Parts: sequence; C-alpha cells; structure tokens
Amino acid sequence: MAASHGLQVAMEQATRLRDAAVQRLAQARQARQRAQQQMDQLTGYSGETEQRWLIRGQLGMAPEVMFHHRQFMARLDQTIELQKTQMARHDQMVQDAERELTQAELRLVSLRQVVQRRQHDAAVLLQRREQKEVDELAASRHRLKIQPTA
Repeated sequence: MAASHGLQVAMEQATRLRDAAVQRLAQARQARQRAQQQMDQLTGYSGETEQRWLIRGQLGMAPEVMFHHRQFMARLDQTIELQKTQMARHDQMVQDAERELTQAELRLVSLRQVVQRRQHDAAVLLQRREQKEVDELAASRHRLKIQPTA
C-alpha cells in the first residue's frame, strides 16, 4: 500500500510539474509574440519612414536634414538588429519550454503506465486467488461426493 501511495504522490507531483511547464510555455510564447509585434512595428515604421523620405528627397532636401535622417535610420537599423537578438532569445526560450513540457509529459505518461501495470498485475493476482478458491471448493465438493456415506 505504501508503494501505491508513493506512486500517487509521484503522479501528483509530475502533474504539477507538467502544468507548470504548460504555463511556462504559454508565457514564453506570449513573450515571443510581443517581441514579434515590436519587430513588426519597428520594421513597418522603418519602411514607412524610408518611403516618406524618398518622396521628400526627390523634392530636394538640405544636406544637414539628409544627414540627420541617415543617422536616425542607422539608429533605427541598430534597434531592429537588437530586436532580432531579442527574438532569437525568445525563440530559444520557447524551445526550452517545449522541451521541458515534453519531458514532463513523458514522465507523467511513464508513471501512468507503471500505475496501470500494477493495477493490471493486482487484478490478475486477485483473479488467480479467486480461481484457486473456486478450484479448491470444487475439489472439496468432489471429494465429499466420492466418499462413501455411512
């Protein structure tokens, strides 16, 4: 019975770990999605700004204004590169969380299989005991029929 209780405790712990892994994966995916939205905003803004400046540039701009625009665009490109680094980190966090969840689910499945195997073994043992009792009862009745009555 103690082994059964130990397995039950292990199953509960494995379930809690799996649930926590599911939650961490959801959080990692949400963080990655927010980072992707930021990346989309940055690249969209960069494209829009460049498009506007191309149109304005055709009208003739002062060299100082063009210089500041190029500086701004260079900083925006740096920001986009930093965001790409962030995206890579978020991708890694999602992969790690997926791997952790897979391991937690495998542990839980393994424990369930052990519990099922033990339940099956207990059922087989009980069935054998019952069959033995039935066989012994049948044998004793048979012996009573065979014995001559006085």
